[in-house]
Amino acid sequence: MHLSRNPTCFFDVLIEKAAKGDDRAFRKIYDAISAKMYNLCLRYAGNENDANDFFQEGIIRLYRNLKNFRGDGPFEGWARKIFIRVCIDYIKKNKVSFSVINEEIPVSAECTNGYDKLSGEDLMKVIRRMPDGYRAVINLFLVEGYNHKEVGEMLNISEENSRAQLRRARVNLQKVLGEI
Repeated sequence: MHLSRNPTCFFDVLIEKAAKGDDRAFRKIYDAISAKMYNLCLRYAGNENDANDFFQEGIIRLYRNLKNFRGDGPFEGWARKIFIRVCIDYIKKNKVSFSVINEEIPVSAECTNGYDKLSGEDLMKVIRRMPDGYRAVINLFLVEGYNHKEVGEMLNISEENSRAQLRRARVNLQKVLGEI
């Protein structure tokens, strides 16, 4: 069998081999995606212990589901969804509180100012310290790009509650940035 020099084709071969039980092929896949997936877990978890648990469960699910990868899109995107699902399952299992907020929370123009004071890593540290509900909505909406309807469905909350959580998270973030 001749492997193309095209990295995508080579990666497809690795996926195929790993799905058939080739541990060395899976190790190469692991090496290629582990840092990104661990950082994703850390964003949702808020602490390293939970992130390690999420990551471990994500790797197990990824391995078990490799045979289901159809190649309709990038492998990393498919793997990312598995890891996000692990994080969301934890949030649901632990009954993270999403308080229903009826009042309108103004978000001042200053709310978006101050982000530039922090490096990306420092901003992630601030977000990791936020309450689980805020962190989940920030990750799903702002980082992953899901809309409020999708976020609500994933977290079993209303679309409006997703919007309210994001507003509260922004106010919380503004307060933290004001202290820096």
